[in-house]
Amino acid sequence: MSSNSTFFCDRCGAANRPEARFCRACGQALGGLDTTTDTIVGLGARGISSAHAVHGTSANTLNTNVNTTFQLPIGSSTITGLLQPQHMLKQRYIILANVGKGGFGAVYKALDSQFGNRLVAVKEMSQNSLDEKDRQAAADAFQHEAMLLAGLTHPNLPRIYEQFADQGRSYLVMDYIEGETLEDRLSRLKGTTLPIEQTLDIAIQLCDVLEYLHSRTPPIIFRDLKPANVMLTPGGHIFLIDFGIARHFKPGKAKDTTALGSSGYAAPEQYGRSQTTVRADIYSLGATLHQLLTGHDPSETPFHFAPIHLPAHPALAGLADLVMHMVSVPVNERPESVAVVRASLQRIQTLYTTGAALTSPPTISTRVPPMYQAPAMMPPIPAQATTTGKTGKAKGPTQYQIVKQPNTLFICTGHTGRVAAVVWSPDGKWLATASYDRTVIVWDAASGDRVWTYKGHSARVNTLAWSSDSKYIASAGDDTTVQIWEPANGHLVYTYTVHSQPVNAVAWSPGGEYIASAGNDKLVLVWHAQEHSELYRYEEHKDQVYAVAWSPDGKYLASAGKEKSIRFWNPFAEQKKPRTFWQRVSSIFSADLEPSVLKVHNERVNALAWHPKEYLLASASSDSYACIWDVSIAYTQHTKLLRTAGGNSAKNAVTWAPDGKHLAIASNDKTVQVWNVAKERCTYTYQGHQGYVAAVAWSPNGERLASAGVDRSVQIWQVV
Repeated sequence: MSSNSTFFCDRCGAANRPEARFCRACGQALGGLDTTTDTIVGLGARGISSAHAVHGTSANTLNTNVNTTFQLPIGSSTITGLLQPQHMLKQRYIILANVGKGGFGAVYKALDSQFGNRLVAVKEMSQNSLDEKDRQAAADAFQHEAMLLAGLTHPNLPRIYEQFADQGRSYLVMDYIEGETLEDRLSRLKGTTLPIEQTLDIAIQLCDVLEYLHSRTPPIIFRDLKPANVMLTPGGHIFLIDFGIARHFKPGKAKDTTALGSSGYAAPEQYGRSQTTVRADIYSLGATLHQLLTGHDPSETPFHFAPIHLPAHPALAGLADLVMHMVSVPVNERPESVAVVRASLQRIQTLYTTGAALTSPPTISTRVPPMYQAPAMMPPIPAQATTTGKTGKAKGPTQYQIVKQPNTLFICTGHTGRVAAVVWSPDGKWLATASYDRTVIVWDAASGDRVWTYKGHSARVNTLAWSSDSKYIASAGDDTTVQIWEPANGHLVYTYTVHSQPVNAVAWSPGGEYIASAGNDKLVLVWHAQEHSELYRYEEHKDQVYAVAWSPDGKYLASAGKEKSIRFWNPFAEQKKPRTFWQRVSSIFSADLEPSVLKVHNERVNALAWHPKEYLLASASSDSYACIWDVSIAYTQHTKLLRTAGGNSAKNAVTWAPDGKHLAIASNDKTVQVWNVAKERCTYTYQGHQGYVAAVAWSPNGERLASAGVDRSVQIWQVV
């Protein structure tokens, strides 16, 4: 073959340079090359389900320029774990690294080239060194896991994207999970145990996903819960993995067809004595919790669990008893459902983390059925912060007695600090809340159930915003970052780190293309949501910025803060026409006459909200007033349409009804007022909170409002 000949790949048909050894498109070895290898590494006995992620690699900093000088053996269709970096599967998945091998195959970290180069895990089934019977069993288990997971959607379960065969091997494409298995975490502890609060958080998350599985029709029994099958992300989120032996409960069946499970973690009935029920998973969960609390590996002494000795804390008095009941050999002595276990764990967690008295167990979600008169009082909710007297000694935690109103639909509790922001997803299905406890919680808007707790921030979270398609959340706070992540699974997409001080406000443009963020560094930054590059840097504020909002058409931004004024500007025009030095100097001496600045409040401006359809802007200020302004003639004149009654309480948040006829205002007097804009009067006052109300949001369909604040509760209610 001449030196200028072109090599065509036998697999995908792509043209390659004559000197190329491997196809540039799919990574296949090109014809005429001796690609046999001297040795083939055998796979160990351990399964590969725990290898969904590689520790310490971020999607933000991923480098895909990998050296491709590798060799693939010819005729090795039954050998797995040998795909090398830059190999392309199915003309779509670009292999980045092998992150785990085992008796059932291998798991690769890969890029999905047809879906924005998202990270995925590609699970490859092994057929090497298996006889025909075992090979069929492995194939059946592989197919079973794929089909079972494909029909499930839960934040603690990996998503399945595709199953396919390629050159005689079977593959399963699923979520790439950043982190390590719980088993690996325990191994690194070398005999010590996790902090109690982390153990409780892991246990409650496991309860959430098990309850979801058990609520399917028919119920799904996992049957193999153990630390090796629990992935733990750096943010503290868990994923349940490896559904190879999970099964559907079959009513009327005397016992399981096959006895399967892991020694020490599997319930006695899994060994063929009777059919496994949801209580088998409760046993496995108890065995796992016993190991987390004691450090003792249950596989060393199956069915025998030593007494649990916990720190002397009144809230932990019932934890040991709960776990020992969960691992009872008689099935009927275990808790009847995972919901019962979760409720107990949540009560213990709240009492342990807040130091409250043992009476008054709080609930995560208290729903009020339609046409039902809610009880007058809720149990006390302990506050996280403590007060300090003149002696400097901390007093006991404040307890808030939540008074439910007849129009309260449900109350969500779970935050251990002040709730600073509450925002509905544009599709109305979810509600997200940001808190000083460093978390963002996503709630099911229909039931008030907690769906996800995001723990990516290292300091209090001040603000959040949804993308227009409800697929992403941007949250920001005192750690100076804006983090974009997926509410469906908590996956961190990007961290914006340009701000140098705490970020107080973030707003997603109506079209979803841009994000505006502002904070204590006096800057408002407008940047591309996808490319993350900066569009414009607004530097006209003289003090901290607390609020930023897009006009309904996405053309203008309004921003305000500690300097008491509201500024209107066009980031697209401004970035094309930067102001000259003399223009900036002139603005200093003529600030009172600058038409793009609205100086109306006597104290800091805490919130801004545009009318959903018109150029009307509402503002809330610490001067105790909320105002509405007609800014339809931008940069020329602004007309005040409404100034609410002041009183003595700061106004913290404002939100428009979707039809634009009403405005809801949250304030420090513990109320939310609903104003009829046309009649210029307050038509309803909600009084369900027991502390400052820091946030309020109207649902997209206009039927509900959500409010939250210092009492740490999130209350969903209807206007009377």
